[in-house]
Amino acid sequence: MIAPKGRPGHCARSSSRLRAVSSGPSVPLPTTPRVIAISPILAVRDVAVSVAFYVRYLGFRKVFVMEDLSYGVVAFDSHAVHFTRSEDKAALRATRGRTAIYIRVDHIEPLWNRVYQAAPPTPVRSLETHPWGMREFHVQDPDGCLLRFGEEAG
Repeated sequence: MIAPKGRPGHCARSSSRLRAVSSGPSVPLPTTPRVIAISPILAVRDVAVSVAFYVRYLGFRKVFVMEDLSYGVVAFDSHAVHFTRSEDKAALRATRGRTAIYIRVDHIEPLWNRVYQAAPPTPVRSLETHPWGMREFHVQDPDGCLLRFGEEAG
């Protein structure tokens, strides 16, 4: 543990004033923590539009949408994507073209066929095999978030 030199409870102004302190022997955890889920929360203009897009074109299921349409969640198996309505132009710009979610799947071909046949009204990059050993396709959602679906090739 690192603590500032000087009075307890006061922060050091520079890292040169930090010194190592011992908090005693480390206590083992009863179990090793593990990640159960990582769920992105995307700022969107319209939660209902986003939920409908993910359900109709990508095969997600609707988990819930707040009555006032300020928040919604979709899921694919046990993996969720959350949407929060935003009117903040900077937040919406931060998503458009700058946010990507990589979704690793088994059996990518049927998923690609579903997306291809549904023909989403947003940019789509076809399923292809890459030199790094993955088969991938990309879909951009209505707010510009890039969804990259991938499966190990071979």
